[in-house]
Amino acid sequence: MIEQSQRRVPMPVAAASVTLLVAAALPASMMFTSGPSMATGLIGVLLLLALAYGLWRGSGRARFWTTVFSTASVVYGVVAITKADALGLLQIVGASVVVGLLLVPASRRWFHDRPAEE
Repeated sequence: MIEQSQRRVPMPVAAASVTLLVAAALPASMMFTSGPSMATGLIGVLLLLALAYGLWRGSGRARFWTTVFSTASVVYGVVAITKADALGLLQIVGASVVVGLLLVPASRRWFHDRPAEE
């Protein structure tokens, strides 16, 4: 049998990472048309990409900050629901899904059961 040097990423963590990548692609595409300023959009896209990479690698800090930013996004979306359009509702649902995926037991084990580095 072939030994694997790396563990497989659990499905909830992979789904959360893919959701963050999709969330990074939406502002990136809108940034060039009529979105926010180029610098603000680029910082947001880079932040989402870094968080997705950190989740994939099993970083507890990435999990913490992703949960914080996603929860803040849900709270902001619920407070501003009266002005929400379809993209705003998609943001609320996406952030809720990411928080839920990071709280399931399989993803919690991924971040807490990291093997010791040699």
